[in-house]
Amino acid sequence: MTSHELDDGLSPSAMKRAMFWTSNPERAGALAAYLAKAGFPSFATEAASVLGVFVENLSHLAQVLGEFLPLEEQRRTKALILHRELPSLADFIHMETVERFVRHHSTRWLAKMLNERRYKSLVQPIVRAEDGSVHGYEFLFRGLRVDGAIVPPLEMFDAVRGSRLASVLDDHARSSAIATAVRLGIREQVFINILPTSVAQHDPRFERTLELIEESGLSPAQVVFEIVESEKVEDMDGIARVIEFCRSAGYRIALDDFGSGFNNLMTLIGLKPDYIKLDKGMIDRIEDEPAIWNLVANMIDAAKQSKVLVVAEGVETNKAARLLRTLGADFLQGYLFGRPSERPIENDQRPLVAAAGR
Repeated sequence: MTSHELDDGLSPSAMKRAMFWTSNPERAGALAAYLAKAGFPSFATEAASVLGVFVENLSHLAQVLGEFLPLEEQRRTKALILHRELPSLADFIHMETVERFVRHHSTRWLAKMLNERRYKSLVQPIVRAEDGSVHGYEFLFRGLRVDGAIVPPLEMFDAVRGSRLASVLDDHARSSAIATAVRLGIREQVFINILPTSVAQHDPRFERTLELIEESGLSPAQVVFEIVESEKVEDMDGIARVIEFCRSAGYRIALDDFGSGFNNLMTLIGLKPDYIKLDKGMIDRIEDEPAIWNLVANMIDAAKQSKVLVVAEGVETNKAARLLRTLGADFLQGYLFGRPSERPIENDQRPLVAAAGR
């Protein structure tokens, strides 16, 4: 196999080496070409189906491998990280699948970010449809890179999906929301996102969240736990039990992204939330597609019959706001009324918010 030249200024002795056992020489060649374009020069190996590359940043390598190799191929391809020029017999104890390598190293940056508390919570207003007054704020978790730049939310949640780090991220997000609500002196409803598995699996971190709320001075009646649609839910009965416990303690419950995934009419009947938040994907299309308009109308009607309050997310135009008000939505949320911000709406801004959508 042809090896690629190192970029100027890089010393092989200062870099790690990674070796990959692929299914055949063709796949090894394709992977070598892709990694070379991403900045990972290769070195020669004795077998045509075995690829060797020089590595400075294992997290970057994991990201590139995850982008290029399909999941099934990640499971078939073996990886070994070396700290010397040639592997010894003892090194092969540490051989792993590329799938496992990608999962482990692609989340290390996120674990470091959480450990260093490099994050913050932004707030976005939720307004009453009838007059535009502020009903509450959703608290949105944002990670920060070392230089202070915001990490795109999807990048964080995609990285932890299906891993144990998901519950850790969820815990930090809840704690940040509570601390931010107290610091800003929020008197309106506080909407705090929570993963369904955090409540279904009796995560002790969720119990700590309830303790933090009590210690913070926030009233349980002020807090709305917003169960987000980000993962498959297996234990609906477990969620129902915890929801009932939270409700008995005075908290309220919202189902996010209603109309997609597990959040459907059967969930509405089974879980009996206090709020549903209509999926933004539907609201984006409500102005132009009569079928979506009818679907939203039916959902709002079903919620009304169940005495559930309706929040429409992703409202960006006056026309959409008027349509949703006509259909009977109780609350509206979206860029029309305010983008996620580090501070709540000031008193002198409230007349402008109330005027939006009229």
